[in-house]
Amino acid sequence: MLNKHNILMIATTASMIEQFNLHNIKLLKSLGANVHIATNFNNPGTITVEKSSNLIKKLEKENVTCHQVDFCRGIGNFTANKKALKQVCDIIKENNISGIHAHSPLGGIIGRRAAHKMKIKIIYTAHGLQFFKGGPLRDWLFFFPVEWFYAHWTDVLVTINEDDYRISKFLPVKRRYYIPGVGTDIKRTLNINEKEKNNLRKKTRKKLGISNKEYLVVSVGELSKRKNHATVLRAIKKINDPQIKYVIAGIGKERKKLINLIKSLQLEKQVQLLGYVDDLDGLYYAADLNVFVSTREGLGLGGVDGIAHGLYIIGNGKTGMKDYISNEEVGMLVNNPLDVDELVEKIKIAKHNYDQIPIGQIPLEFDHSYVDNIMLNIYKREFNL
Repeated sequence: MLNKHNILMIATTASMIEQFNLHNIKLLKSLGANVHIATNFNNPGTITVEKSSNLIKKLEKENVTCHQVDFCRGIGNFTANKKALKQVCDIIKENNISGIHAHSPLGGIIGRRAAHKMKIKIIYTAHGLQFFKGGPLRDWLFFFPVEWFYAHWTDVLVTINEDDYRISKFLPVKRRYYIPGVGTDIKRTLNINEKEKNNLRKKTRKKLGISNKEYLVVSVGELSKRKNHATVLRAIKKINDPQIKYVIAGIGKERKKLINLIKSLQLEKQVQLLGYVDDLDGLYYAADLNVFVSTREGLGLGGVDGIAHGLYIIGNGKTGMKDYISNEEVGMLVNNPLDVDELVEKIKIAKHNYDQIPIGQIPLEFDHSYVDNIMLNIYKREFNL
């Protein structure tokens, strides 16, 4: 007899599980589900292989079954995607899976193909639709028809920003929900006292070699073209202020290109690439400004996390960031994330006019407790848990 509580979570990379879905796994387990994870642990995305290995151990300790699936990043290719689809279908068959929760564009496509083929229910969380208001026309021409087609095989679509939720009404999915992001630790950070914050700030700045007089700008995110760190580097060069320091926390394929750009701009004394940073509390408290101008972003966890720590932000107004950068006490939005001059002006304004975000302006609706409650009710209703 089919076990109605075997739920498969799909994501193309282990980093999507580690960064966005540990709370969802706990929610499913709290409802009595047996949770299975299908992802690429060997090529884990924005976390290290060591972190991925530790993630497997952590999940297995919590009786979560892990399955290696050879997903590619991006849109993949026919041969690799066909192999991944077979792997997912085999997992469904061998483990009596009755429901899928899929993440990431390719994970969503392969997950929905598998769900349709195996005739089981699927929830798809879009961490930012590939097409969006103000986005490139080519993305609408290519990705909207693809998403419209697969929407016919989508039982439930979950969107994490308000623009995507409005657009989802034009997609023929059976049901749709909006949740404010994937949740972050706002309540926890609000409970950190000022003495501890100051100690973390001093300790981290000392470790980074940043003096009290210097202005520290931070970006947290994968070293990828989409995260747009190169524009920030060019803006800092153009400002030409040696008191401004810039650190980037993250790993990715663009590392060598960024190193070469830093050298060509002669910014070696102002910029540090930190690699993967596990505990970000100290970094956020050490910083004076968070610059998070990705060209595309569903919501931007690096932005919400910074705000949770009271860190002023510059974000991209054509992404889901405008859901939480609601006024200039919280941050500023650029109209064109590739416009160096616009970013230069925004950094200068932030440096001379803004400090920490007032506690009353930190949006509590993005806290895990609120997001988890919505997701719990979605699981209850859609998976009959």
